[in-house]
Amino acid sequence: MNCDGVKSENSRLGSMKIVVDSHQHFWDPAALRLPPFSPSSAVLARPYMPAELEELITMLGINGTVLVQGYPQTPETNRWYFSQANAAPFVRGVVAWIDLEDPARAGAALDDLRKEPKFVGIRHVVEGEPDVGWIVREPVMESLGELTRQHVAFDMVVKPQHLENVLKVLDKVPHLPMVIDHIAKPNIAKGGSPGWAEHMAAIAKYPQVYCKLSGMVTEADWGRQKPTDLRLYVAHVVDVFGWDRVMYGSDWPVCLLASSYQGVWQALHEALGKISDEQHNKVFGANAIRFYRLRV
Repeated sequence: MNCDGVKSENSRLGSMKIVVDSHQHFWDPAALRLPPFSPSSAVLARPYMPAELEELITMLGINGTVLVQGYPQTPETNRWYFSQANAAPFVRGVVAWIDLEDPARAGAALDDLRKEPKFVGIRHVVEGEPDVGWIVREPVMESLGELTRQHVAFDMVVKPQHLENVLKVLDKVPHLPMVIDHIAKPNIAKGGSPGWAEHMAAIAKYPQVYCKLSGMVTEADWGRQKPTDLRLYVAHVVDVFGWDRVMYGSDWPVCLLASSYQGVWQALHEALGKISDEQHNKVFGANAIRFYRLRV
């Protein structure tokens, strides 16, 4: 390539706008041992795979996603995630799983995951643990300390009743790079959850903690939610975390319980209201790229 060609290519790359969905899932009931789906979630009881998502995001100008772990929480499932992600160029990163209750093996488990170029973080479905104090168990805290030492991001998927324990984690492991998934799932359909706003404000004081503007439509009144239902929650999260630490996530295909992919995209835009191009670029790309250190 001649000098003019190099300049042209650098200019193109510099002006490329990477739009990122920071939270999506894939699964296939034939390949993974998934928990049973209830009658109300029957729409989810089929495969949701990369080709389907690619068609949806392409229509909206989204060109990157982060694939986030779910069930079953096993190393074998990690391998399945990476096999899907490595065959789908639009997947820029994978948030995988390790056994946080086994701190003696946490370092080795992370070393294995680092062999995957798209590995960007760890998650455990904390909200699914019967013990609300699971996240502050001593072995789990030790493993979170190992994540901190290795600068590995942690997706914290919890509900409002867990937020006091999230603060305990941050008190003991204050430099853990963390993102709160789904704004911690306040009960939007019932008008909110006691203590949610105050706890989120306290968590936001830790500068390395981000928050995903995701998972809200399924906490609202399914099928009847309005932009105004989400606006107060989005406004509070943006107010306490700031524009540099919030990111868009679809939670596809879970979002289909309450809305289409396009509906989630539109709902967040309407809840955010009129924002600047710079703010939009941060929420819908730059913040996720920075937090997960995505290769773009």
